[in-house]
Amino acid sequence: MQKSMEILEVKERDQIKTCFNAFKELRPHLKDSTSFVDQVIEQQKQGYTIAAIFDNSESSSAAACIGYREITTLAWGRCIYIDDFTTHSVHRRKGYGNALLKYVIDIAKRNGYDMIHLDTGYGRHDAHRVYLRNDFQFKSHHLSLTCE
Repeated sequence: MQKSMEILEVKERDQIKTCFNAFKELRPHLKDSTSFVDQVIEQQKQGYTIAAIFDNSESSSAAACIGYREITTLAWGRCIYIDDFTTHSVHRRKGYGNALLKYVIDIAKRNGYDMIHLDTGYGRHDAHRVYLRNDFQFKSHHLSLTCE
C-alpha cells in the first residue's frame, strides 16, 4: 500500500534551498543553491510558486517539485503555466510527479482557470507519459531566440 504524500508549498529561503538538487537535474545550467534561491525569490514576486514532495526516508531534500504561476493571455485566457516540473532521479517511479501534477490541476479547477499550459523538451518521454495520462494534449511548437 502506497503511503500518503504530503505536498508543501515552498516559500522561505531554507525551504527553497532543499529543492535545488531536484531542480539541478532539470536545469543543469543552475550554478549553485544560493543563486537558485535568489532566482526563485525574484520569480515569487511575479507569482511563481513551488510545491514539493519530500521523501523523509532518505534526506531533507525535496524528492519532486513543480513550479507554476498564473498568467492571463489573449490566446489562452486565465491559466496556470507550469514552468518547472522535476523529480530527483533517485525518487522516480514513486508517483510523486503524478501527485504534483494532480495538485496543480486541482488548484486550476477549484479556482476557475481556463487552462493549464507547459512546455516540454522533445526527448522527455517519461514526462510526456505523465502529461498524457492526465489528459494534456500536444497543441503547439514553442520557438525561442537567444539574444546575445
